[in-house]
Amino acid sequence: MPLTLKSVISRNEISFLANPMGDEIVILNMESGDYLGLNAVGAAIWDHIKAPNSVQQLIDKLMVEYDVDENTCKAQTLEYLERIANLGLLEVRN
Repeated sequence: MPLTLKSVISRNEISFLANPMGDEIVILNMESGDYLGLNAVGAAIWDHIKAPNSVQQLIDKLMVEYDVDENTCKAQTLEYLERIANLGLLEVRN
């Protein structure tokens, strides 16, 4: 099911371990042994979703943190969240 602005998301911390490396984060999939690197923006998103947030709440936080217009932020955040959800990094409630 696709994410919407009302979807509530949080980290999947059961299957993944995350460690900061500077302003980036490296995530280990404990089941497969695969690693994933998150850049500074991805790391900020990961930090913001340690507690459940709606996608809209996350977008609002990112617009305050970064100089980005709402339409761009929505489009890019939804695209990014879909990608990491497909990797199993998110818990999603619609």
